[in-house]
Amino acid sequence: MAVRHLGTRTDVVAAPLLHDSPEELAQPFGEVRDWRAGECDPIPGRTMPKLIAVERDYTLVANKMRALGPLVDTLGTAWKGIAFDPQQEVEDLGARNGRSRFGVTEGRPLLDRADQVCEAILALSGTTNGRLAVEGFATLEQRTGRRLRDLAESREDEQITFADVGVQPRKTITSPEWSGIERRDRRYSPFTMNVERSVPWRTLTGRQHLYLDHAWMLDYGEGLALYRPPVNLHRALDPGEMGVALRYITPHSKWSIHSTYQDNLQMLTLFRGGPVLWMSPQDAARIGIADNDWVEMVNANGVIAARAVVSHRVPEGMSMMYHALDRHVNVPMSETSGTRGGMHNSVTSVHMKPTHLIGGYAQLSYGFNYYGPCGTQRDEVIVVRRRRSEVEY
Repeated sequence: MAVRHLGTRTDVVAAPLLHDSPEELAQPFGEVRDWRAGECDPIPGRTMPKLIAVERDYTLVANKMRALGPLVDTLGTAWKGIAFDPQQEVEDLGARNGRSRFGVTEGRPLLDRADQVCEAILALSGTTNGRLAVEGFATLEQRTGRRLRDLAESREDEQITFADVGVQPRKTITSPEWSGIERRDRRYSPFTMNVERSVPWRTLTGRQHLYLDHAWMLDYGEGLALYRPPVNLHRALDPGEMGVALRYITPHSKWSIHSTYQDNLQMLTLFRGGPVLWMSPQDAARIGIADNDWVEMVNANGVIAARAVVSHRVPEGMSMMYHALDRHVNVPMSETSGTRGGMHNSVTSVHMKPTHLIGGYAQLSYGFNYYGPCGTQRDEVIVVRRRRSEVEY
């Protein structure tokens, strides 16, 4: 289809102003001028996002996805402004994964299968490759003037492979990709490099920030940390005779391994084998719910069917459902909707917060998985009812 309909095209991509680059100084003093209103000239990379022309041959996308690209050799890899030269690892991956034998990817290490992709990730990260960790710390030493290589030198000759992690869990290596120090006798804790080794924080001043002087933060009254009372959503819901209205939050999961969901065999042995809602004994007693009873949660956004966990650890008036439940097990049909009983986000709605869109200003510049626009969906209220009909799947 690409040969017939797309071929080679040039796409114009709007890219954000990045942290750990000169772009984070694009808007001094946090003053944002609007070029559309004539307040400044439209300058890509300074007063607006970067505009990058990218040529894409759509007939080669599938082939390129199956091999490690050449820019890893010529540009290296980088994170938090620290450069890594992985040419040795690329050669090793070619021998381990095999090399592509045709087309534009000829001679490149293969990423055909999931295990080959895993090998590439493990080989190119300092947390699983001691040589790269030491190389990254050498770069950070030059920038900070602090002694840092010793954090990883004892494991410089280690490289954790996919086969290694299949045998048993492996402890990762201290790397400048993160901010924590960990050893065989020490667990990871963030920012220990900043505290114990005086590595500057990646902020405007190199210190922790309490006051944010960006114009947008000040306009919203959020230059300093403050308490915002939750929106009173209880008034919009009528719990009825057999329901109770509760605040609803979705904490990090207790029964999953980071990116591994609850259908993982090890995890299934540690919890109740299905979705659960935690609530206080007081709220449960109001509607005759006992621990492990089936309940339904309902609001204008959707429906969830789950069992109740009645616990004194939950404050009265609130409820919580641990997230990362996307691969559900033991989810019945909802008696409210007549369809499958939903998941932890079924009753939430996502809203964008404008201050998350700030860019070009020190630590408020975009960094993948660190700073950027994200959904805020914590301020929700649900009606919890005891299930009245037989559970059906």
